[in-house]
Amino acid sequence: MSFALAARILAVVCGVLFVLLAVFPALYAPTYGVAAGEGVQFMTRRASPLFAGFAIVLWAAAAAPRSGLRDAVALAVAVFFIAVAVTGILAFLQGVAAPTILVAAAFECLAGCVLWAVRKN
Repeated sequence: MSFALAARILAVVCGVLFVLLAVFPALYAPTYGVAAGEGVQFMTRRASPLFAGFAIVLWAAAAAPRSGLRDAVALAVAVFFIAVAVTGILAFLQGVAAPTILVAAAFECLAGCVLWAVRKN
């Protein structure tokens, strides 16, 4: 897999997450067994633009030649995805989230590792 393809796939995923989280914040948390109270919906909607930003940066980076800046983008997004996975795993271990969070965490780890692994391609 090339960096361009991985970055574009993740850009689309981030774009979709932005829309879902911004427009339907009450649907996200229950997927992982967490009640979508007012505070959760507020924070979900407030955090959604982060995914829009990553979508734009990844789409632009996909077309860029390899450079220190593109490697930094790959590292930043990889760390983001892996850190999100860690928070999900911790929530599961603390009994806050349902086992479905582990599926999301696996995807997030995979996304971060793939993006980092293909950064040279």
